[in-house]
Amino acid sequence: MERFYSRRSPAVILLACVLLASSACSGSGEEPEKKSKPAVALTPLNRACGGILDKETVAEMLDRPRGKKLERGAQAELAVDKAAEVGRYLGEEMDWSRHSKSTCFIDDESGGSAEIDIYFGWWPGPLPPKDAKPGESAVFVAKEGSSELLVDCRRTDLVESGKKGAILRGVITDRVGLSSNASAKLLIASARKVAEGLNCENQLTFPDPPERQKGLK
Repeated sequence: MERFYSRRSPAVILLACVLLASSACSGSGEEPEKKSKPAVALTPLNRACGGILDKETVAEMLDRPRGKKLERGAQAELAVDKAAEVGRYLGEEMDWSRHSKSTCFIDDESGGSAEIDIYFGWWPGPLPPKDAKPGESAVFVAKEGSSELLVDCRRTDLVESGKKGAILRGVITDRVGLSSNASAKLLIASARKVAEGLNCENQLTFPDPPERQKGLK
């Protein structure tokens, strides 16, 4: 029996391939290659946020179940030192209604909620007299999930320009579960840098971090 074959020009075949977008036209049945997610730049924890995490604090973070996600480091783009910038911002006006700003944001490479977030702003003063020790101009307050550092920074021009009297308030939001010793060290290190931008007229004297107690805040 005689067979008949339909002959089509190469141009017609090419047009059919474009219209159908069929992998069969290319002679390959493979799936299109998927683009991989760009790698996130990481920085070692001891360099994050201007190097405020000392060796003991880094070891404590990595020893916590949630902190193990930071073994490869923190997101470099986020873990930058913004303390001086925040100090200049807060130094413009002593007004506790102004927004607080973050000085240190530490997150692992997967992203999401920060494991450590430190931020500063003005807060209605003065320092709690029952907590302040003679000769010290700062008070550390430990809380579950977050801790605070209240700093009595005095500048005549800020008091005159501000709407209400205020003290500097630093807060650390901690999802890793650091001890009060580690939290206090991070807050004090950040507060010193923020205060440089404030040009406080009084000499700031910070309390010693509480003694480290294993398993306790």
